[in-house]
Amino acid sequence: MSARFSPTAADSPPVVGMVLSGGGARGFAHIGTLRALERRNLPVQVWAGTSIGAIIGALCAAGYRAGDVLELARSISWRDVFDLSLRAGMIKGEKLHALLAQHLPERFEDLGQRLAVTCTDIESGEEVVLVSGDLITAVRASACFPGAFEPVTHLGRTLADGGICNNLPVDALATLNADVTLASDVTPPRRASYQGVAGDTRPWWERVVATVTLEQRTPMAAVMLRSTDIMMRLLTDAQYVHHPADLRIAHELPTVRVESFWELEAIVAAGEVEAERVLDANAAWLERLTRRKETHRGAVH
Repeated sequence: MSARFSPTAADSPPVVGMVLSGGGARGFAHIGTLRALERRNLPVQVWAGTSIGAIIGALCAAGYRAGDVLELARSISWRDVFDLSLRAGMIKGEKLHALLAQHLPERFEDLGQRLAVTCTDIESGEEVVLVSGDLITAVRASACFPGAFEPVTHLGRTLADGGICNNLPVDALATLNADVTLASDVTPPRRASYQGVAGDTRPWWERVVATVTLEQRTPMAAVMLRSTDIMMRLLTDAQYVHHPADLRIAHELPTVRVESFWELEAIVAAGEVEAERVLDANAAWLERLTRRKETHRGAVH
């Protein structure tokens, strides 16, 4: 796609903002996007994200680079995140909270760069944009995938995954006064392969283990999650018409599911390939944008 923002010699140096969508394991493609941007020395000053995009965005705002995020992802297993509640039949999220606290500061104000995290108030149905205060709770709430993680009570609201309302919250960057908006979008595509479970001849205990470790969906989950993917894609595209980014990198990944965390390396690689393709197609625009920032730095020094 072509870029919308047109920097000129008369412009002040633009504040570049990056929004990272939700998408579960598909969000590993964001790491590929960040690698491609770093290779072009295009710095991002402000961040916005939802769900896994909020997690990666928070890490970047805290000073992590693409390679750091990748190494962290490699070091984490599903056992580090999942703490099943026998009472509610959902993941409590306490392990996720503790994991985030190991790698992020307590408050938004302690980050090196500004960040907006989006959640959904599941009582009012409103999108909630958080930019200050308790960072760990905000990111944890944003990542509470519906039906899997228990919602979080925060600031008098019951909060869950921001992707329920807006999976690509470009509008959140406006709260941070971004002049240029870049978007890495891993929202599941409208068309994708449907992976049912018919014909699985493995012993029942192997199928149970595969379900618990998320490597296999139950028939009901397969239909429900694919239906959610389609609705999320339609809603995201409709909202994007009203709040477009200057440059959008849309990662299709039609065979990758939201729970495919074991495909880390392949997802990162695919994300990097797609990001390179889009950035190459907009090389002239990126060069003008980078030149504006370098010219300003030279004038200041």
